[in-house]
Amino acid sequence: MIDCDRTVAPAPNRMSRRTILAGLVSSGLVSSACMERDAKASDAERGEPVSLSRFGVDRFASRDQTAALRQAFEAAAHDRLSLIGDPDATYRYDGRLILDGVSFDGRGCTLLPLSDGPQVLQCRGTGWRLANLRVQGTARTRSSDNGFNGIWIGGDDRDAAADFVLENVTVDGIAPGRGAAAAGIMISNAQQGRLTGTTVRRSLADGIHMTAGSNHLLVERALIEDSGDDAIAVVSYRRQQQACHHVHVRNATSRRSAARGMTVVGGHDVVFERVAVERSAAAGIYLFGEASFDTYGTARVRVIDPVLTGCVTGVGLPLGYSNAAILLGGRDGTDRVGGVDLPRGASDCLVQNAVVMGTGDACTAAISTHEHAVRSRIVGGNIRGNARGRAGRASAGIEIGGRDIVVDGATMTDIAGLAIVVLPTAAGDCRVNRVTVDGSLRTPGPIGSYIYAAQAPALRRLIVSGSRFSRGPDRLSISLLPPGRLLFENNAHE
Repeated sequence: MIDCDRTVAPAPNRMSRRTILAGLVSSGLVSSACMERDAKASDAERGEPVSLSRFGVDRFASRDQTAALRQAFEAAAHDRLSLIGDPDATYRYDGRLILDGVSFDGRGCTLLPLSDGPQVLQCRGTGWRLANLRVQGTARTRSSDNGFNGIWIGGDDRDAAADFVLENVTVDGIAPGRGAAAAGIMISNAQQGRLTGTTVRRSLADGIHMTAGSNHLLVERALIEDSGDDAIAVVSYRRQQQACHHVHVRNATSRRSAARGMTVVGGHDVVFERVAVERSAAAGIYLFGEASFDTYGTARVRVIDPVLTGCVTGVGLPLGYSNAAILLGGRDGTDRVGGVDLPRGASDCLVQNAVVMGTGDACTAAISTHEHAVRSRIVGGNIRGNARGRAGRASAGIEIGGRDIVVDGATMTDIAGLAIVVLPTAAGDCRVNRVTVDGSLRTPGPIGSYIYAAQAPALRRLIVSGSRFSRGPDRLSISLLPPGRLLFENNAHE
């Protein structure tokens, strides 16, 4: 039999190589597998993607296709091929599938696990694209093992993935209470990537989780529904010895997350732009350095034009749990990471033009800066129609509890509780400028004023200027601060 790896020259009559091979196959001189390999090589030379069916993956089979899928993915990595799926096919698999530097356009196909065991599609390497694919999850219980993610971009080694695109990809649970056991999409040790048109439903942990120093990422037009934890999270643990940075999330929506909506728990230079969070169980937007998970701090995060609706429902959380709809804070201390000093709180963060509509039963305030929120700015925005919670506590407008906090140009309408609360942890020089309050203390309480300032020993002064307060209590402020610490300039109290 002829060695099919040898060159088969075209005949003088200019018959194609494929025609010659077809004749040799019919005569029994070469195998059909030889012609198939030659066809794949020809497609690769022309830059054309190769169908999974060329590797024996059966789009119609109800049986396990794991071996055939792995063979296709490994061959594509070895021969530098791009792959395509069969439209509307469902490929059943069991275990881990790895695309190593391989682009795959599913063309609408689905990957369906056959068991509740470890199931993940791992994409690593450089210069690849994953598109038009649905990955389903069947797990009933949550796991923190990366082998249980829906899609895992990157890996355990640094620079595991770079220069990649995820486009029009869905990770979905097969039924309520069943989905990817860990994150819908996990991104670790990855850089220079773009996720667009991504949907995650019913993951048992986070929807999209970025960690392990991942950087220079763009997430746009993402939809996360019914996630078992945070919807979109940027997380940097101190044990990783690297912090996530330069992440941009825009035009993303979170609905009914079992924890928070959009979060940065360790990382710097992150942007959330035009994001929407609806009915999160905990905070809608959470910028924090956490002691319980030993994360780095959060610095230079900008939240621009977010819209939060009915956040902090408390659903599924312990009785007595409470949060603000937008919460900034952390803990004391500083870490040296990536050549820079990173405070363990939320430092130099901006919340701009936030719209907070209504609040959930466990919400304490629309926006709150806790202790170790440093130089945070709340600029513009509209807080309206927040509510009295299940514990009878009326949700406040804005809480000032950090150092050198600035609130500028915010509007509050029909606030259930106090418009502005100065917490005991407030410190430094804080300012409230050009704030408009139209309706405050809609749920009467023991403190009858627009502004309440608790004893805050580290607060040098709070200046309230150019603001207007109407349709509320008769008294503008009640202060426990020493004389001269709370100053008013050019305000109107109607």
